[in-house]
Amino acid sequence: MLVNSFDTKYSKTAKKYESLDNSFTKIVSANKKFSRIFTSVIEDKSLNSTSDATLRSDITGQVLNTILTHDPNSKHFLYYMGDVFKKDKMNRNNIKQFRQHGIEIINLSKKESFKEVLNILDKLLKRILKKNYTYVFTDPKISKDTKYLLDSNSYKNNISKFIDIFQKGINAPFELNLEKDFFSQDYHQDIFFYVYSNSSKKILAQGGGYKYLKNSKKIEGFGFSCNVDYIAELI
Repeated sequence: MLVNSFDTKYSKTAKKYESLDNSFTKIVSANKKFSRIFTSVIEDKSLNSTSDATLRSDITGQVLNTILTHDPNSKHFLYYMGDVFKKDKMNRNNIKQFRQHGIEIINLSKKESFKEVLNILDKLLKRILKKNYTYVFTDPKISKDTKYLLDSNSYKNNISKFIDIFQKGINAPFELNLEKDFFSQDYHQDIFFYVYSNSSKKILAQGGGYKYLKNSKKIEGFGFSCNVDYIAELI
């Protein structure tokens, strides 16, 4: 009886992940510009010899290194599905595995990339969660002036330009984050956003614009990643 119960639960969970994978690929592949990429797990050399685990805390880095090596000047529209492995913040001896869906647009203007990324992400969220989510936007270059993000008439305010694009194309609730020490300040520039569930308050997706420099080569990108595990909990 215990085995049957486990099998039933496992089957239901597997069907959720299969459904989410299918929804993501169907929406992204409908846009003919996007190509799927396949990622591999990178071994963390700092692990001791008693561990057989391999860690990949970020898929974006792999994507950008590949582009810099082979074709840094062209525009790239990419999507992926893969797993990331991170050390548990509460117990550094444990490793957590997360399923991730994501998009990376390389060498396109930030505004165009933002519009493309948000359109795809919102189609995905609406299909899966209907209206049970909220966007949060912030600016990694946030000023000490508390009006910096709120003054929509200020041309010094980078985020207002993106909010205007969002409101014209997306019908979904959003908020602005005025905190100076949010968790992606060293990774993104110009604009950063995340999406949380109105039910659980967990971060379902996050994204933004970034620059990447290696061996005197520089590329700019924009993308998002979804935490599939958290989304699966809601369906």
